[in-house]
Amino acid sequence: MNIGALARAWKLSRSVTGICLWLAVTGCAIVPDFKSAISGEPVAQARATVEGMPPDLVVRADALVRVAEPPARSVLEARNRMSQSAGRVTELLSSEGYLAASVAPSRIETMADASKLLADPGPRFVVLARDYIGRDLMVPEVAQQLDAKLGELAIGAPARTAAIEQLDTALVDTLRKSGYAFARSDGIDVLASRQNADVELTYLLVPGPRVALGELDLPGTDARTAKMVRTLKSWSVGDLYTPAIADQLKSRLQSTGLYEGIGIVIAPDVGADGFHTVTATLVEDEPRSVGFGVAASTTEGVGVDGFWERRNLTGRADRLRVQGEIATLAQNLTTTYVRPNIGRFGRTLSLDAGLRTEETDAYDLQGVRLGAALTQPFSRQLTLSVGAALDATRTVDPGLRIVGGNERDQVTLSFPVALNYTDVGDPLDPQEGIRVFAAADSGVSFGEETPGYSRLHLSAATYRALSENLVAAVRAEYGAFIGSTAVPPDRLFFAGGGGTVRGYEYQSLSPRNAFGEIEGGRSLFAASTELRWRASKRFGYAVFADVGAASLDASGVFSDTSASVGAGVRYYPGFGPIRLDMATPLDRRDGDSAVQVYVSIGQAF
Repeated sequence: MNIGALARAWKLSRSVTGICLWLAVTGCAIVPDFKSAISGEPVAQARATVEGMPPDLVVRADALVRVAEPPARSVLEARNRMSQSAGRVTELLSSEGYLAASVAPSRIETMADASKLLADPGPRFVVLARDYIGRDLMVPEVAQQLDAKLGELAIGAPARTAAIEQLDTALVDTLRKSGYAFARSDGIDVLASRQNADVELTYLLVPGPRVALGELDLPGTDARTAKMVRTLKSWSVGDLYTPAIADQLKSRLQSTGLYEGIGIVIAPDVGADGFHTVTATLVEDEPRSVGFGVAASTTEGVGVDGFWERRNLTGRADRLRVQGEIATLAQNLTTTYVRPNIGRFGRTLSLDAGLRTEETDAYDLQGVRLGAALTQPFSRQLTLSVGAALDATRTVDPGLRIVGGNERDQVTLSFPVALNYTDVGDPLDPQEGIRVFAAADSGVSFGEETPGYSRLHLSAATYRALSENLVAAVRAEYGAFIGSTAVPPDRLFFAGGGGTVRGYEYQSLSPRNAFGEIEGGRSLFAASTELRWRASKRFGYAVFADVGAASLDASGVFSDTSASVGAGVRYYPGFGPIRLDMATPLDRRDGDSAVQVYVSIGQAF
């Protein structure tokens, strides 16, 4: 057989296979219970029809008697199943306030007899009165709170089981939030009147003692670590217990990353100081960890980064991290020391030292950096950071490349200030919330000249779940530079590439000099919007549009913008999405590629 015949046979076999697959899928879709039929699994079928139900409960009653099971094998088995279904429907009616309801199964004499449940709901019972015991064991203001809580179950309301039990839980929660750490309910006394179709409810509350918190006890913890942990304490001695206090202590302990097990117990008896001691039992996690990441794109090349971290180096929840990156455009090595909770919870000191090199179309740079920053949270979402940094750099910029000039050596002293707000959950795959970042950096460079500058950078992103598997994400950023541009070029703004506008070469949407070489801009604007669809446990998809530019002046940054569109695939291995994006420029210029590809861990923003 020749090559042409083989090709025709292969093409025909593909067509036949496709038709067979189409017929099989169509058959699965249109034949009822096709999957169960071929697998032998039982199909969910109604055991009986239910008659006499209140209209609002018909659907729920039908669901209760619809069970996946094989057909009954005898009359006795069919009767037993009917009795079970009658019990379920009776419980449903009772939970909705029909306390005198009865459900009778029809008589089954042969396997051919119809199965019916005949319901007689009777009257719907209402709440006549509700009260609680234990009033004399609590302070008057707490009793008043419970009285107000009782009002949430109105007199005359249907005696629904769920509402009655929810009120029981709410009363106990109110007691615990008011300092009664060991409050409990011993049940609900229900007095029902068939004649009047009403119920009187008495909640059997046991408040226990009102707990004033004492010291934090840390058994098995050395003195230095215990001192650190006590800075995380979320109460002062004598404060009344609330569940939020215990939850906050646990959350703070978890935030240190030091413990794999945390147990918090309130002593049931008063100690010698007249307060209840809080005991925290801590199981330490491994003190060392390593990690790595990979990124690749057709505009910025390939990069690999990794870190090694040692936690609790001195017993103060501090950590030392060595982090490095080797990439096509940049290489760096940074050592960072972080000392948290200085004087109070959340106040953190960071010290860093690093080496870096960058080789881009705009400049070549080698540098050494020393920095320090003090960070203070104002809430779980809002953090302020103030710091100082000293950078020694050697730069070759486009102008020096062309004329064959020497390198430019500079030492830059800067004072960065940053405000960060975020309420998103997973930073690698945010679903809801917003992120806002504002940074101001003022400094001076020492070299052949002594230029001063100020740099402002603002960015914000918002995320909204449109449905269970569909998320809309929008990001915008703006930058402004004031002062002499004779500073190291990395202080200026550049646009184009994966971090700003996908689809364009890295830094290619930046100003150019008279020789056509890229140089930094004084202004930056970029915006992106994405629609992310999680199609399955492992795979998701995205469509996006980006726009942006860097410019020498504030007005030009908006008139010079370029746009791109694209689509991507997300793979979810369990620790965050692996992203593959393909983007194409809408304002394609000479030299621009039709498509650019980006691969990294985490969403684009």
